[in-house]
Amino acid sequence: MVGELYRPLRNAGCRITDDLVFKGYRSLVLENEKLLIHLLLDKGAEPIRWLHKPTDTDMIWISHNGLGAPHAMYADYQISYIGGWQEMFPEVSYTSEYRGGTVHRGETAITPWDYRIVKDEPDEIRVLLVNQIRSMPFRLEKLIILGTGSETVRIEETVRNLSPSTALEANWGHHLAYGPPFLGEDSIISLSEGAKICNPVTGESWDWPLMRRAGTDTDLSVMPEPGTERELLYIATPDSAYRLTSPSRGVSLDVRWDGSVWPYLWYWQNFRADMNAPFFGCDYNIGLEMFNVPPKLTLGEAVEQGRALVVPPLGSVSSWLELKAFGFV
Repeated sequence: MVGELYRPLRNAGCRITDDLVFKGYRSLVLENEKLLIHLLLDKGAEPIRWLHKPTDTDMIWISHNGLGAPHAMYADYQISYIGGWQEMFPEVSYTSEYRGGTVHRGETAITPWDYRIVKDEPDEIRVLLVNQIRSMPFRLEKLIILGTGSETVRIEETVRNLSPSTALEANWGHHLAYGPPFLGEDSIISLSEGAKICNPVTGESWDWPLMRRAGTDTDLSVMPEPGTERELLYIATPDSAYRLTSPSRGVSLDVRWDGSVWPYLWYWQNFRADMNAPFFGCDYNIGLEMFNVPPKLTLGEAVEQGRALVVPPLGSVSSWLELKAFGFV
C-alpha cells in the first residue's frame, strides 16, 4: 500500500498520513483521538512529535541544535542527534571495529527506513517499518500498532539475520530521552519495588530511589536544579517498566518493554552541567533507555562478556515495547 495514489484518507478515528516531506525528510503521521505521532522516515524513523492531544503535551524533547535539513556533513549519530527517541542497532555505545568491519553507533537511527501500511481502518492502524542494515547482513522490522481512542502505542520488532552461513552478534535497544516541554524540575520517575540502581564503573548498587555516598542520600526519582552533575547509571527493574510524570502538565508516560531482550535500563542525567560537546551546558534532560548491555560496552566487549545479542544463520530475535501517555486531574 506504499504510495497508493488513491488510498482513502480520513479525518476521524485512527488515520495515517503518508507521502509527506518535512524539512527534507520523508515523513509518516499516525494519529487517533488521543495521539499524534510524526515519524521522520529518512532519519531513523524517529518521532519528531509524540503529541498527547488532551493535555497538548509533546513527549519529544528537541535539543538546542534543533532539526536541520539533511546534509552529508551530519552523517553520524552524535552530530545528528536532536534529542527525542531513537532505535539503536547494531551498536549502541560507540562506533567500533568488529569482525573486519566498522559497526556504526545507532546505524538504524541515522539511516532511512521503508514502510508498508498493514492495516488502515478507523478502529486500528498498523504500519510496518523496515531497515536493511549495511554494516552487517541484518534486517530490522518494526510493527507500530495504534487503536481507536487508545493512549497506548505497541511496537513489535524482529531482527533477522540474512546470512545463511554465520551467526551474527549485535547490540540493540531504544535511546529514549526526555526534556522540555514534558520533563521539568518537578518531574518524577516511578519504578516498582525491588528496582536497583547500579554504577557500571564502580560496581556499587543501591535500592531505588536513593543513592548513598559519603553518608549522603540522593533521591534519583526527582529532578535536581540545573548545573547538577550526575554519572551515567543503569537500573535493574523487576518488571521492565517505569512511569515518568509531569505534575505541572498533568500528564504521565508509562513505558513497558521486553526485559528478556533488554534487561538494562540506562539512566542518563544531563542537567546543563556538561560544558563540552555536544551539549555545552545548553540542555536539561534525562534518558531512560532499555538496552541488552550495561553502559557503555562496544559490540566487541559485549561479545567477550557474553552479553551481545546472537542471531543464528537465517534466524531471528523478536521483542516489544509499549508506551502509554495519559493525563490525570
